[in-house]
Amino acid sequence: MASAPRVIDDFLDRELFLSLQAKLLAPSFAWEESAILSEKAAAHLAPSENVQQVHGFYLVKRGIRFSSPTLEIVRPVINKLNPLALLKAKANRTARTDRHIEYGLHVDTRRPGATTAIFYLNTNNGYTLFGDGQQVASVANRIVIIDAATLHTGASCIDAEYRMVLNLNLMLAAP
Repeated sequence: MASAPRVIDDFLDRELFLSLQAKLLAPSFAWEESAILSEKAAAHLAPSENVQQVHGFYLVKRGIRFSSPTLEIVRPVINKLNPLALLKAKANRTARTDRHIEYGLHVDTRRPGATTAIFYLNTNNGYTLFGDGQQVASVANRIVIIDAATLHTGASCIDAEYRMVLNLNLMLAAP
């Protein structure tokens, strides 16, 4: 059974956080457009609502190993979590919508013992919703840490230009 989300505010020192945020917001930072959900899973969405910008920093999965030269940008978050192994690091940026859209409950990985960490890169009225109904607000420099088996989904914002998070899947040492 999945444990309750652990929420930590002011996760990084302010200067470190602002530096990381500025790098992700730089005009030269490379974002790719991607569907949020598969076409089948997105049946409840208009096509324009199923779009996000993503940047993959790192991925190890079934014979795939990818590490972006930009991984160093998010290294402060990874280092503070001090994982035994990093499985995935990806930034997601979703545009403001006219209403909150909850995209769909899911787990990021089914790897036994894995942890998911969601690091919020800007403050807005979007949120992360968990399968038990609990919500965590999108607050800049906040991280929520959950057992990877915990159902969760992001929800779009309606009060800011975008909602931006860093999603990490990792193996942590037992507390």
